Amino acid sequence: MPSVGRMLLLSILGCGVGCGGDGLERAPITGILTLNGAPLANASVQFTPASGTPGEGAIGTSDAAGKFEVISSRRDDTGIPPGEYSVRVSLFMNPDGTPVPADAPQADYPFSQEAVPPPYSSIDSPLTATVAPEGGEIKVDIPAELLQIAQPE
Repeated sequence: MPSVGRMLLLSILGCGVGCGGDGLERAPITGILTLNGAPLANASVQFTPASGTPGEGAIGTSDAAGKFEVISSRRDDTGIPPGEYSVRVSLFMNPDGTPVPADAPQADYPFSQEAVPPPYSSIDSPLTATVAPEGGEIKVDIPAELLQIAQPE
């Protein structure tokens, strides 16, 4: 459920964020998402902080070149607090092989399915990233192939 997952994360990110902001320092990052070294477009990239890393995480969407930026608050603050993160990647595809827009409601795409294989698309993803205080480029590579999407019966 692409939009439900995104809405849930944004709701979580918004918890505790008041009108004055959350007071967290953020490092400016850019990212490159690849699948076996090739750019992966239209995928949601979710950063979940490890123990000891402040904040609630961040989310972004990759473009045709696999590039992404993340937002990490209800105010759409760019960047992310420095620290260690688990990275989860999700890409829903239609049976005809076209990607579902990351912000689309699942009801509009009832036959879409997750194309990124577990464990990379699960909450227990083994993908990790370290965000330095000065920020920089984060490279995320999924060492797998996309799943074949089943045709509706």
